[in-house]
Amino acid sequence: MIEGITFIIGVFILGFLFLVQNAFSKPIYNKMHNVWDDDPQGRKIANITTIIMLLIAFFLGTMF
Repeated sequence: MIEGITFIIGVFILGFLFLVQNAFSKPIYNKMHNVWDDDPQGRKIANITTIIMLLIAFFLGTMF
């Protein structure tokens, strides 16, 4: 029972982190120059979120 609830919560956390990673990995529109600029701070946060997602997925896999 507890394992199933832990698994479901872990999957929801992974889904939320995926949405965060997806939002932060997109470029930012520069209205002044009419171009899309890369966001280094957002890319850094997206990479950290990806690492956290991999760790959570690994530990969920070892638990079940």
